[in-house]
Order: sequence, then C-alpha cells, then structure tokens
Amino acid sequence: MNLHEHIRNIVREETKINPLVRRRLRLIDDEVEMRLIIIYTPKNICRFESGEELLDVISGAVIDDIGFKYFPDMEYDKTLWDEMSKDMSDYIKNKYGKSIMVYYHNNCGN
Repeated sequence: MNLHEHIRNIVREETKINPLVRRRLRLIDDEVEMRLIIIYTPKNICRFESGEELLDVISGAVIDDIGFKYFPDMEYDKTLWDEMSKDMSDYIKNKYGKSIMVYYHNNCGN
C-alpha cells in the first residue's frame, strides 16, 4: 500500500466517526493518557483479571467523563448517545487496545 492509499484509508476510517466525537478525539486521547499516568499505574492495575478488563474499565470511565463534560444534555437523545459511545469505545480500543494489553502484561503477567 502506498502512502496516498494509506492516507485515503485513514481519512475514510475517521469520517465514519460521528462528527461530535471526531471533534473531541484529542480530548479522548488526553483522558486515556491521564488515566494511565495517574490512576491506573503499574501498582494499581493487577487487581483486574486481564488486560481486556482494564481496557474496558478505562474506556468506560473515559466515555462517562467525556459525556459529563462535553455532552451533558445527550441523555435526552439516547440513540445518538449510544452511537457516540460506541464510536468512542471503538476509537479507544483501536488506538490503545494493544498498548494497554502490553502494559498490563508487562506489569502483571498473564
């Protein structure tokens, strides 16, 4: 795959994300990274049974925080919120999934 095709694929992939979420991708990144640095430090993550559980916990917490901070009225449109939550979850899992699994494995084994 050449560079032009690769860029086209990235743009196509990002346009599938709801525009309200896409505008906040950097905020989502900041939330995930902050949690890994401050809350889910190596000494705090081994209480989870697996890297998948840690990823789910981080993803859920980030989605909740983004929702409370930037979409406080979204509870009135459950269908839209469900779509946006799925987009955020998919984004987090695609971008951070492997690195969180490695982070868990390096610190806890399994």
